[in-house]
Amino acid sequence: MKERLSKVIWTGIPGTRCNLNCSYCYVGEKEGKKGEYLYSTDHMLECFKPERFGGPIFFEATGSGETLLWDEIIPFTAGMLSYGHIVSYTTNMTIKPMIEALCNFPSNQRSRLVLDASLHYLELKRKKLLGTFFENLRMLKSAGISIAILVCVSDTYIPHLREISDICQKEVGLLPIAGMARTYDANGGRLSEKYSQDVEKLVRETCDVRQWELQRHIYGYKRKEFCHAGECSIDLNLGTGDYTKCWGNSGLVKKWQRFLSNGRKLSKTASFIYNKFTARLFDEPSQVMGNIFRDPTEPIKFEPMGRCPFYDCICASFLCWGLIPELDVGTHAQTYFAKQSVSNKVWDLTNSKITPSSTREKH
Repeated sequence: MKERLSKVIWTGIPGTRCNLNCSYCYVGEKEGKKGEYLYSTDHMLECFKPERFGGPIFFEATGSGETLLWDEIIPFTAGMLSYGHIVSYTTNMTIKPMIEALCNFPSNQRSRLVLDASLHYLELKRKKLLGTFFENLRMLKSAGISIAILVCVSDTYIPHLREISDICQKEVGLLPIAGMARTYDANGGRLSEKYSQDVEKLVRETCDVRQWELQRHIYGYKRKEFCHAGECSIDLNLGTGDYTKCWGNSGLVKKWQRFLSNGRKLSKTASFIYNKFTARLFDEPSQVMGNIFRDPTEPIKFEPMGRCPFYDCICASFLCWGLIPELDVGTHAQTYFAKQSVSNKVWDLTNSKITPSSTREKH
């Protein structure tokens, strides 16, 4: 029987530490903080056994800072891969000791690992790390670890897209995957750039535009179909174990909450009063569905989102997994990978969609 992925888990790795200082970064001009975890790595791994999810999962994680600066990432990743999960990280591709450690994993584990390289081109040039970036990509590819290069088409990078494209092709034989710049709030996402026809033409001439075309198709359009996020996928806080149906769902707040939250900026006293007042006056249901780390034997609650409350889909890439079955979009593999730069295992398992188990009426 052909192996299939059972669920998709998106997660943020706690902490904001980073070795780069990009002008557009949401962490800002800060050194960042080390992440905090309520549970040990061994305990977390106990909770990720495949039987809790109905089989192997696609586990995609990104840090608010640099992902590979998590101290426990090597033992955690080894444990996840040993279960047969596909593990995917987004990284700035400069933390060589961690990358070398990943390349020393057994071949059957390396074949299930994906590293998406987020190309912060100008900052890498400024810190003289561009050579390191491509050297590490070549090391991963030689080890049979799957790779891709991602670039956000912001005002910062538009003047440099041709040179970015040329160096990516020269160094690793890949086009950078173009992504649209977005900003997010409790209503969902908005494009933070207005792309002219000239920019659109430039992007198509210099980049892999499969993700770009998906985003063009999804962003800015209200989704009215029945969405199976929460059933086929969950969004996980790796620091606490709490999970919600969707990354957007985890941040959903009401307009009155946003209005009152302005008071939190006044002082620590105002923040304390705000929290106490709203907690007593309003009994708003939590978006958290449960905690996967509290009890490794407890079943995980999977139930679909249904009608999306947001302006548009919070992240177009989620839909590659079939969360809206009737939506005609490519698979994750078809949207993000060049076949020569990923393992056969990764391609096969990401070139299909998660099948919803529910048959409830969609209305």
